[in-house]
Amino acid sequence: MTNRGSNDGDVVILLNRGDGSFAPPVAYGAGANPAAVTVADFNRDGKLDLAVANSGSDSVSILLGNGDGTFQPAVDYRIGLGSESIISSDFNGDGNLDLAVASGSFTVTILPGTGTGAFLPPANFTPASIRLR
Repeated sequence: MTNRGSNDGDVVILLNRGDGSFAPPVAYGAGANPAAVTVADFNRDGKLDLAVANSGSDSVSILLGNGDGTFQPAVDYRIGLGSESIISSDFNGDGNLDLAVASGSFTVTILPGTGTGAFLPPANFTPASIRLR
């Protein structure tokens, strides 16, 4: 879960113990005021990774998973707009997971994935720039 509303920039993980209880929370650094998180395998290693939309720092933080419920330090990608929500899918059909980040200004930013856990420079789309076929 994100620590939304905080400039601490933490994402908190609560691991399920399998008996209906959770281990104590573990915080991982992300950008300022994290607003949303999506989980997927961005580097194709079979381990779940995190992508965090940070509305306070206009960035996306990628935390690659170690496969044991822990994560590597965040790598940040500046997108230049407040980040309010985030989803992952293969938007450009190249077989790699990409990220779509929505801002409060009706702009969607696409970060194309490389399949290695890294992302290419962002492209911004506004309602006026989208053409339906």
